[in-house]
Amino acid sequence: MGEADVRAAAGRVLAALREAGRSEGTIRRYQAVLDRFAVFLAGRGLSTASDQVCVDFIAGQTGTRLGALREPVPGRDVKAVRRPAVLMADALAGRAVVIGRPVIPAKDGCPARFRPLRDDYVASCRARGNAEATVAAKDKAVSRFLGYLDETGAGDLAALGVRDVSGFLLRQRGLRRKTVAGMRSSLADFLAFLASSGRGPQGLADRLPPHRHLRHESEPHLWTAEEIRRLLTVIDRQSATGKRDYAMILMTARLGLRISDLRQLELGDLDWRAKTLTIIQHKTGRPLSLPLLDDVGWAVIDYVRNGRPETACAKVFIKHRHPFDAFGCSSSVASRLSRYAARAGIEFPPGQVCGMHSLRGALAVAMIGNGAPMPVISAVLGHASSDTTQAYYLRFDVERLRCCALDVEDVLG
Repeated sequence: MGEADVRAAAGRVLAALREAGRSEGTIRRYQAVLDRFAVFLAGRGLSTASDQVCVDFIAGQTGTRLGALREPVPGRDVKAVRRPAVLMADALAGRAVVIGRPVIPAKDGCPARFRPLRDDYVASCRARGNAEATVAAKDKAVSRFLGYLDETGAGDLAALGVRDVSGFLLRQRGLRRKTVAGMRSSLADFLAFLASSGRGPQGLADRLPPHRHLRHESEPHLWTAEEIRRLLTVIDRQSATGKRDYAMILMTARLGLRISDLRQLELGDLDWRAKTLTIIQHKTGRPLSLPLLDDVGWAVIDYVRNGRPETACAKVFIKHRHPFDAFGCSSSVASRLSRYAARAGIEFPPGQVCGMHSLRGALAVAMIGNGAPMPVISAVLGHASSDTTQAYYLRFDVERLRCCALDVEDVLG
């Protein structure tokens, strides 16, 4: 290998960037770093790039010396140099140049000795038809439990007892009740799996300590119309991601779609002539048809025409990183929603939920306040029964509840 081979490796990286649809500005920034890296390698008489060589190059370019090439770093300048260097190292070593792969591999919280067991359990969850979001939640809870067992030295699963699971649940006391309840449910399912496969004691799943979970422990933030206007105003609708986020947030605020249905929404679900949106709800499996309001429709059109990357994916809203596919079952724009809210100067009281689902709740309360019949509200929200709507949302209509209040003298009398 010589200098020509180093240049060829750099060409492979640039070709992969173009194939992945990266902008010309991004490609030029990568090329500048790759050129400097090629000069650095030539100066040392090298034709390969080990992790230490990459660390030396990054230190010379940024003044920051990493302890390891793939350790977390806070600075954007270091990341902007490290990414091209890692891709160049892959190309020089004959490895595939994969654009979009994280430099730092995702950490597996499950101890290595328990991973085959954990993988068997996760496979059994999928075989039972669990949704991917459920599988991910169970995987996280069980990995956490197995990590606790590894830490406390309780390695014999056949000898597990109530003390082991109680100790683990006590460790989770700082979490929300709803989170602990979900973790307890996942743990019971895992213990039942151990018992059925002959790797754990029988009946332990039924002996878990009780956990009282208040269904409405935290209340959603009830957005006002003015807050929603301010929120939408701060979104940069000149950028591709801004167009996408604006359309998704507007669709939730105006139509009350669940985030799971937004992720699954396909281009074929939109009937532009009839101005309707028709889906099968992800949560209930029931069909739902809604009017495609003008402002929502134009926001979607603007995104599809001017912001959505070219892709074979049939979903309306997609990720804006290669390979430009659908959102995962656990991904959400909730973090972007809170960021836009902060930019708009909207503050949330402690204990209030302010995710995408809170916009759906605000729509329900607004419809109640405007006198919409309960069956209509239930139909818009996709509830199977009006009882569900009344049980959850009527309690937020404080002004109407005041009308139901009894006079103190009448009560005392």
